[in-house]
Amino acid sequence: MKRFLIIANETKDVGLKWSHYTEKVIYEKGGESKLGIVVGDPTLTESFDKADVIIVMGGDGTMLGVAHVLSGREIPVIGVNLGTVGFLTEIIVSEIDTMIDRLMAGDYETEYRMMLTGHVISSSGERAGESLHALNEIVLARENALKLIGVRILVNGKYFDTCEADGIILSTPTGSTGYNLSAGGPIVMSDARMIVMTPISPYSLSRRSVIFGKNDKITLELLEKRKEGPNTALVSFDGADNISLMVGDKVEVGLSERRLLLIKMEEISMYDKLRKKLN
Repeated sequence: MKRFLIIANETKDVGLKWSHYTEKVIYEKGGESKLGIVVGDPTLTESFDKADVIIVMGGDGTMLGVAHVLSGREIPVIGVNLGTVGFLTEIIVSEIDTMIDRLMAGDYETEYRMMLTGHVISSSGERAGESLHALNEIVLARENALKLIGVRILVNGKYFDTCEADGIILSTPTGSTGYNLSAGGPIVMSDARMIVMTPISPYSLSRRSVIFGKNDKITLELLEKRKEGPNTALVSFDGADNISLMVGDKVEVGLSERRLLLIKMEEISMYDKLRKKLN
């Protein structure tokens, strides 16, 4: 690897200190680099196709943003953790020199991470908008802070369950350590291929997470829970692209054709990483 694209989060990398340092290291070792500041910058699209690798300077949120703007391009990505927990970021700043050496020498492994895709179907049966993608999770949640929502759940077109809760999380294995974990859902190995459904604060004593196969199609339909007041909800894709839903609207979710190609350098297992990060 000789051609590097560095994507920096200015909030995390104050003054672009570590991004400029990484550029300096790459130059000294005979490589080429380009620095991008804003994940949504349209000029970065041209840089993707010229890069051998993308180095993300930030945290998990910045990594999620990069996964979205890659739009299915399977360019290997590695993150330098300038955030807090950082499950997706592999490297700390003291390891930048070693990281560049190993990338240039091809001394690393790669791992594909599955993504989800979803779209909204209006109560009239018409598709509303384009399909959106998520590396971590797709969440259907209440819009009113004080009102539960009712959700009818179908799997592969067949009725599965009805749930009253603050919302429903549909998570990838990558996202299992995020919102899913906070809601009491299970931790799933990152290289697994499955979909985890976890209710958020369900109005039930026995409600649990359910794991579906990667090829299952899950439909969440917003029900009318109360006659008085609004019955509204939001569907969110990795915490962004929020879409409002009314009674009768549905979100159809399944496996995306997109994947994120992550570079791995740490030798420790995911269980050791979890113990290290969460403690």
